[in-house]
Amino acid sequence: MKNLEQKDFERERYIEELVSFVESEFEKRRKERLFHERQWELNMKFFAGDQYCDVDSRGEILDESKTFYWQNRGVFNHIAPIVDMRIAKLATVVPTLSVRPKTDDDKDVVAASLAEKLIESAVKKTGLNDVVKKVTAWSETCGTGFYKIIWDANGGNVLGSADNTPVYEGEVSVLPVSPFEIFPDSLNNETLGDCKSIIHAKAMYVDSVKEKYGVMLAGDKIDVTGLTKKGSMVTGEDDSGVIENAVVVMEMYERPSIKYPNGRMLTVAGGKLLYAGDLPYKNGESGARDFPFVKQDSLTAPGNFFGTSVIERLIPIQRAYNAVKNRKHEFLNRLSMGVMTVEDGSVDVDDLAEEGLSPGKVLVYRQGAKAPEMMSDITMPSDFSQEEEKLLNEFVVVSGVSNVTSSSSNASLSSGTALEILVEQDNARLIITADRIRQSYLDIAKQIIRLYSQFLSGIRAIKVQDEFNKTKILYADKRAADSDDVYLVNENELLYTARQKKQLVFQLYESGILADDEGRLRPEIKEKVLALLGYKELDYQKGLSRLHEDKAEKENELLRKKDVSVDEIDDNAIHIDEHTRYVLSEFEWLDDLQKQRFYAHISEHKQKEQNKQGMGEN
Repeated sequence: MKNLEQKDFERERYIEELVSFVESEFEKRRKERLFHERQWELNMKFFAGDQYCDVDSRGEILDESKTFYWQNRGVFNHIAPIVDMRIAKLATVVPTLSVRPKTDDDKDVVAASLAEKLIESAVKKTGLNDVVKKVTAWSETCGTGFYKIIWDANGGNVLGSADNTPVYEGEVSVLPVSPFEIFPDSLNNETLGDCKSIIHAKAMYVDSVKEKYGVMLAGDKIDVTGLTKKGSMVTGEDDSGVIENAVVVMEMYERPSIKYPNGRMLTVAGGKLLYAGDLPYKNGESGARDFPFVKQDSLTAPGNFFGTSVIERLIPIQRAYNAVKNRKHEFLNRLSMGVMTVEDGSVDVDDLAEEGLSPGKVLVYRQGAKAPEMMSDITMPSDFSQEEEKLLNEFVVVSGVSNVTSSSSNASLSSGTALEILVEQDNARLIITADRIRQSYLDIAKQIIRLYSQFLSGIRAIKVQDEFNKTKILYADKRAADSDDVYLVNENELLYTARQKKQLVFQLYESGILADDEGRLRPEIKEKVLALLGYKELDYQKGLSRLHEDKAEKENELLRKKDVSVDEIDDNAIHIDEHTRYVLSEFEWLDDLQKQRFYAHISEHKQKEQNKQGMGEN
């Protein structure tokens, strides 16, 4: 009995130490990151239009008060449209992903093709494109955003039930994570790969904690941004961003080490240990366990974990611009309302100050005194307009975003080429940020396929649509996720505008490169050209060439096993090309009998093509 009590005591003490360890690490990292949090909050305020505030020496955001009661405090927000324009341009970055097979074996080639379809299906199910937009909004506002890639055991289709509880096949889930929730072990680590541990802390309702972990905790009022308790709040206190009956859940991820070969994950909330065990996912290279996160920066800051936002660079310009515009408006008020000089004691100054000079007002002054008069030497200094123009130019120079369609800023440009050059220059400033988004897609896709490799069981049906919007059902097993060699197919979308891509297609057509040896544009090439130009519906064949290619590809697999006759409806030219391409690519792995089948089949196609041409000449 004493031994059991001793073991229970030691276990409880061990749990208390784990809880204390995670809580102390979280508090330490939260204090170290406080400066970054205040900068993010300041960025968000300026983006929202609350621009009369600053961070004081104590690290608190304070509102700036008026120096004089009559001062204008208007906000002329140029930051919001600049960030909106950057996000809109970056939203066009949707890379195409592909998977390289592990070997040249046919089974691996087919598996790689199915892996692409798995990724494509996961992208649609998780709404990845929308998640990327949300994370991009975080990275553009605060400098950094994060993705969390997890396996949802309650996702996917229902397979059955056990004890009246539905059993699901499971599905990948990709979640957007704000930078306020991520705490690295050192702010000097530039990448997630440099970190030995990461804390993901977030505010959760106690009901959600009970549902997920089976533990009921006492709730408080939690600030979702600062992840601190707000205590009892007095009436009228700003409670935006505060949720009630919630707790801060801290998930600490430790990278694999000698002590913990599979890494370690600790989850703590409300002073209790909710989970302790290995890192849950084999999402690293060569089956290693790693953090389930992907980091995306807007602008990198050398030697810093968190990136920077263009808003940080624009804040001083925005402050100066607001000041110039407000002082300019104050001058305009003086010009329109006038400034009156009054001899002391000649009029009722209080009445004049309260009512001003309304139209038709009778101004009574003391007999013998000098009549009040308006100052006539008040003029608008030209320095105001000059400074305003300079600040507007600085917005463009610092942000790299300009409105090239503005008639006022580009009135002298009548050449389409000149405007195109300006668009290219704007896009060039965003190419590096766009490349980071493309890299995020790539890293997410790798983690997706690795999660399928770990958790996929049995056969999974995948719905896909071909280029003709025809739905097909493919079936994949765990072998489909063997290869995680994912790569990007297309180039950065901001390198070429849609107009440039179409122009390049026209140039290729005019140069004759797309024509065959006889100078004709083959139907299958014409079909692809129309698709690239966005006019696929004008193709009179309605995708017939692609259907012939699909049929030929299926025949290739059959010809390895048996003879296949040529159909009358076959497009012989397309079939000859597809069969010849297959034989050349698989030549080393085809035996003599298989080669003879292909040769005979190709010869039959050639004979039918010659007969057709002969009939046409007659």
